[in-house]
Amino acid sequence: MNNPSLKIGGIDLSIIGWLDYSQNIEPIGGSKFFRMASGAGYKLSHWRKYRISISAGGWIPPALLAVNYDAPLVLELPLPVGLNAAETLPAGWTARSAPWAEQTVTDQAGVSTRMVYVKMTVFAEPPRQSNDNSGAKSWEMVFEQA
Repeated sequence: MNNPSLKIGGIDLSIIGWLDYSQNIEPIGGSKFFRMASGAGYKLSHWRKYRISISAGGWIPPALLAVNYDAPLVLELPLPVGLNAAETLPAGWTARSAPWAEQTVTDQAGVSTRMVYVKMTVFAEPPRQSNDNSGAKSWEMVFEQA
């Protein structure tokens, strides 16, 4: 099965716009690590959200230049996220609908991993274009979960 398309704010991007594609998902926020006078550490956590960075080769797809970046938008990722078999999706994430339903993959050691194609509501700034001396073009966007 092929990967689903990348969708940003309802815009279905052609694979040409993200042929050399990379996505990075990292947790952000809501916690602080402290040390007591004795040196013992503790952590206070209030909330957790995620930052998603994507980059792709080529020009910025023109449709992305017309998106209203002042409003929240829905991001649908084309690469799956791996979760433990018993683990649930983080708050605010949902699985993409069929045919991109989640799949369970079991490795040689019998460990099951759920592969889930996710979508979430995010905020973003417009894409950034990069050019280098060889003439290669690339673009990137950073999203933060709403």
